[in-house]
Amino acid sequence: MAGYYTFRQFVIKTHGHEVAVVGKPGVWTWDALNPGTAALLEVAEVGSGDTVLDLGCGVGVAGAVAGVLAQQGHVTLVDCNVAATACAERTLAANHIANAEVRLADGVEGLAPASFDLVLSHLPRGRAVQEELIRGAAWALRPGGRFYFVAHKRSGVKGAISYARERFEQCHVVRQKKGYHAAMAVKPAQSNAACATAPADGYVARAITLDGAETTLVSKPGVFAWDRLDDGAAALVSAMEIEARDCVLDLGCGTGLVGLAAARRATEGRVVLVDADVRAVESARRTLEANGVANGETLLSDCGSAVLDRRFDVVVTNPPFHQGVGVDYEVACQFVRDAARALRRGGRLFLVANRFLRYNDLIQEVFGNVAAAYADNRYHVLTAVAQKPGSG
Repeated sequence: MAGYYTFRQFVIKTHGHEVAVVGKPGVWTWDALNPGTAALLEVAEVGSGDTVLDLGCGVGVAGAVAGVLAQQGHVTLVDCNVAATACAERTLAANHIANAEVRLADGVEGLAPASFDLVLSHLPRGRAVQEELIRGAAWALRPGGRFYFVAHKRSGVKGAISYARERFEQCHVVRQKKGYHAAMAVKPAQSNAACATAPADGYVARAITLDGAETTLVSKPGVFAWDRLDDGAAALVSAMEIEARDCVLDLGCGTGLVGLAAARRATEGRVVLVDADVRAVESARRTLEANGVANGETLLSDCGSAVLDRRFDVVVTNPPFHQGVGVDYEVACQFVRDAARALRRGGRLFLVANRFLRYNDLIQEVFGNVAAAYADNRYHVLTAVAQKPGSG
């Protein structure tokens, strides 16, 4: 399983130290230091005894640097992506950092309030997600604690700074670098109500129509199409062919709606829904539960890694291709390879993608065949048949 699943290392120099960083394809900025993270490291003042939270740690760059600087303190690195936390753990190990721990979690879930001197965060895209992280930082910091964060101007950094100012009462930009703005906020010595409020889990239930049936969708911001059935998923549901006894894999399940539709059709079969993001897996679990689905299970998985020892009749997928500000196809390409590995002989793949994403050649290369099950001016659903088991 070389290639996508292979961890690789690069070295950065900061604060007079060389720090090894371990990454892998599919994790944002896995092979080089991002300019925004570099700006964050330049402005963050980490004391030797500080307790530090790296919120949304990715490959663990900021957390590892904090661990080197806070030698008498402690660092907690948190991320909601299982591939990212695997990288962060290896980054700490590569630098022999013993005063730090990595947590796979949704934001500050499970952490004690007012327990950190310093919070570092490279904010992702999405206003609601940014605001949730800012609320989490305000809740986790001790009075007088500092929150350093960075975001790109195309990711809504001005709105994030404005929101942080509302929560902390003060927030200002301390560095600009290649479109990124690094800012600092200080938690008031007398904590206000906004800072003291424990963040809610954010999950919302709403009624939608799925495959002609009334359905309850349970999800939260940060999960793709968290509040609706997106058009791509709708196209996939309309085109996928599921028999009553099929064993189905929903690869990159997101909110779980495609897997739910598959479970409703596979009345005598079973559906496994996997995703690398704990928020997506929890959304899918809650969505299945809210709709009384008993023939489905949800699992955390970096692409298909958690289920490659199992065999399926059908793989359905709406693969991601966005990461950060740019575009990344590594995960989507691995989805195709893992689908071929997971399918039985004669098993079927159904993959939906924007029309401008040309996966035809890759599917042809991996499966030896490819056809269009559906196409309109925005999306196409590609299908292929596994020629032999575990062929990816």
